[in-house]
Amino acid sequence: MSACVKLTSYNFFMVVAIRSATQILLIQPPIIYYRKDLTSSFQLPTAYFMFGRIMASTMAVICKFYAYQNMNIGDASAIIYSSPFITGILAAIFLKERLTLFNLVATFVSFGGVILVSRPPFIFESQSTEVNGARFAVAGIAFCGAICVSVSILCVRKIGTAVDSFVLTYYFSIVCFIVPLAITVITGNFQLPPCGEARWLLLLVGVLGFLGHVFFVRAVQLERAMLIAVIRTIDVLFGYILDITVFGSTPSALSVLGAFLVVSSATAVGLNKIYGFSNNFKCGLLFNTDKKASVEERRLSSEVA
Repeated sequence: MSACVKLTSYNFFMVVAIRSATQILLIQPPIIYYRKDLTSSFQLPTAYFMFGRIMASTMAVICKFYAYQNMNIGDASAIIYSSPFITGILAAIFLKERLTLFNLVATFVSFGGVILVSRPPFIFESQSTEVNGARFAVAGIAFCGAICVSVSILCVRKIGTAVDSFVLTYYFSIVCFIVPLAITVITGNFQLPPCGEARWLLLLVGVLGFLGHVFFVRAVQLERAMLIAVIRTIDVLFGYILDITVFGSTPSALSVLGAFLVVSSATAVGLNKIYGFSNNFKCGLLFNTDKKASVEERRLSSEVA
């Protein structure tokens, strides 16, 4: 999907809107078939957290698509996949969840990787200030997208099982269609995509986004959520492969090193949660790991996808 977003070279707000419109059409049949209650989410205080989740997810998608179009896909993916560590910090602050020593170290390593990928001009002054500054601005937007993903996860945690995942996805798709569309109309940038390849690519973005969500939810139902999260970091590798093979862009050594730090940190945290490698060092996970926690973990991952 990320390659299609970059290939369109079309206003990213319209890409988000068309992607969401396609998802609305594709999610309607299962909602009708399973007779999902669309009014259960309007009860307070659930409605507040649902609104927060929808707006945060909408901003996350907008930031992600902007990053895909304006920087290397691999670099953008590496920054976006730092969101699990941001989630851990925000959960410790707002949900009073424990942040273990192992996860804290992994968080610092991940942020180091993000710095290497984004290369802020006040640290890396050897390169062109103008080019590096523009790159850092795009990387900052990608990082804002990672923060929005983390906020969305916290909202889903607060919602709990009060709202069905199909309902969450449905309302998210509606808002994610209206907001960017309204922005393009207000700013005078509304323009229908030209016939031909552009429209097919935009349609493909929506279909692939929906299929990716469906397959991810199914995978979470069959396997541990943390293992799936580790596997998803392969997206960073595929991003660099697409950059080289499709767009002819060779990533820098700093970008590759930074992406490696982010991916290795996420992999270490995921494997530690599954196998408890750090228990021997008395800094392992302190969260409840019983069956109930595992079920909740799977549900949260499926709803945030």
